[in-house]
Amino acid sequence: MPPINEFKCDKCGFQLPSGWGGYMYVTDQTGKRIVCPHPCEFATVSQVLGANAPRELIQQRTGFNSDCLCLDCLKEFNIDLKRDARACPHCNSNRIGSLQELVDGPCPKCKEGTIQEIVTGAWS
Repeated sequence: MPPINEFKCDKCGFQLPSGWGGYMYVTDQTGKRIVCPHPCEFATVSQVLGANAPRELIQQRTGFNSDCLCLDCLKEFNIDLKRDARACPHCNSNRIGSLQELVDGPCPKCKEGTIQEIVTGAWS
């Protein structure tokens, strides 16, 4: 089970989504991404693709949407970093970062603090 951590600036308190950085999804026949809630991700995959879906189909139609932040407009959104264009859906900037990429880096809001990953002790 993944830890549920907090992500925030140690100077201004700017806070990003808590959790482990994103979520698994499966695409239905129309291409819509269906969230696979933890800890039963593969139950959702089976519901969408069928109980006997071949491994190749599962690999083609599942992915991980990462929690991301636009470094220009500061909007939060989710994208699959392996499949989607690295562009903000709000302002089209390509200056984006996933939660994990932002940890230990400069705060995108105040530019003075550092984004810290804070272990909460909670688990999903």
